[in-house]
Amino acid sequence: MKKKVLSTILCLILLIGCFPVTVKADTTLGDDEETNISLSTEVPELTSITVTPPTNTTYNVGDELNTIGMVVTANFSDSSTNDVTYDATLSGFDSSAKGNVTVTVSYTEKEITKTDTFNVTIVAASLDTYNIDVSANPTAGGTVSGGGTYDENASVTVTATANSGYSFVKWTENGEQVSTDASYTFTATSDRTLVAEFEEVIYTVYIEPGESGDIMGIVMKSTTIISEADMWAGNYTQTAGCFYRGNNGKLYYKLPSRCSFTAPEGKEFDCWKASFDGTFSIGTPIDMAGKGNYFTITALWKEPDPDPYLTLSIPASININYGDTQTPFDIQVKEAIFANNSGNFEVLFEKSSFQCTSHNETIPFTVSTNAAGATSTGYHGNQCYFVIDNVTTLPFNCQGYINITSDNWAAAKPGKYFATLRVSVRWID
Repeated sequence: MKKKVLSTILCLILLIGCFPVTVKADTTLGDDEETNISLSTEVPELTSITVTPPTNTTYNVGDELNTIGMVVTANFSDSSTNDVTYDATLSGFDSSAKGNVTVTVSYTEKEITKTDTFNVTIVAASLDTYNIDVSANPTAGGTVSGGGTYDENASVTVTATANSGYSFVKWTENGEQVSTDASYTFTATSDRTLVAEFEEVIYTVYIEPGESGDIMGIVMKSTTIISEADMWAGNYTQTAGCFYRGNNGKLYYKLPSRCSFTAPEGKEFDCWKASFDGTFSIGTPIDMAGKGNYFTITALWKEPDPDPYLTLSIPASININYGDTQTPFDIQVKEAIFANNSGNFEVLFEKSSFQCTSHNETIPFTVSTNAAGATSTGYHGNQCYFVIDNVTTLPFNCQGYINITSDNWAAAKPGKYFATLRVSVRWID
């Protein structure tokens, strides 16, 4: 295993007192470079809460309370406010009989509890029924199920199953696409006529190793067309590629994500060459419009890549406000060079705690990322990480998050707090 480690120490300063903080510009970090992050906040006193009622304030007998649209705002002695919707508690809702009901909303911080109320109306239930019709186009393409008569607001699932030689494309209604999922679930609110659209599968693909490579080919006949979601989930043969139906309705061929052929001596895999002209990197989706139903993919070779290296860009400062349970910061992998066109990079964030200099108190925090599109994400002990490999599109952008629970904020005593967040990057062969 070869590793190059890019380390950054991000020093987080938490100062009691709510006033603007100047945030530095983002800093691009090279090997073994460091930067600091400063934060400040105030622990004020809760004086009242203000409740914006939910969108729905009329319910049938027996319904449950729907809090969508409700906003609970905490008001503090320093004139600041905070959205505490998800930390508030509700009481008093009772839909067992018709009438007006007062719902009480409570929020507690620093052992101070404030309340506010809103009113809802309970009425007798009366449900309509709706007809859901389903059919297949063409009828030879497959079968459909799930149609029938349903009560108002019932959950309906219609399912399309392709026959041999066909693949499911989409559900349409009045000629318009409504879903690309073979099993489509929705709520019955009106009569609906749904058509499952199927398409005949006719594609053939040949994959060849190219000059000086092993003489072996992969032939795919009557290739199944999968959904874009399945393609992104990797539900296909990585060394043979796949046909998939894009969310835009177009048909694509995703080139193999790995080359299974043995490179000539002193060479390594470079890219794929298509018989309809053009070279493509591994994993590239190709729009199949006008490409015909037969083509050949050839492996091309090149000199080995240089030693691996990664350039990581992270912010020079982050402003964390008291009471915020999640604070985002931008992460960018600007450039990555892989040795032998293999291996991957792990970008790791180690969680820690804010330390107080004036008394023996800490504020624990964790680190997470939303690295969608990364090869993988997860945790190594107390380290959050994401992985990119040589098919990851660069620059790769995602967000990291510093997570502090409401309970930890509520327990914080006045004082200055410091924390260290270490970010490391490792290349693994």
